[in-house]
Amino acid sequence: MYPVAWAIVEGECIDSWVWFLSLLTASLGMEDGFGYTIISDQQK
Repeated sequence: MYPVAWAIVEGECIDSWVWFLSLLTASLGMEDGFGYTIISDQQK
């Protein structure tokens, strides 16, 4: 498992996650979302 992307955001909230994941899926060409699993450790 390798880190693919990271971002600095104003705060951890739904809007930040939606923004980040929409850019990530577009960059990786996985708009359909099938066959991929995203794991976040969410360590604070």
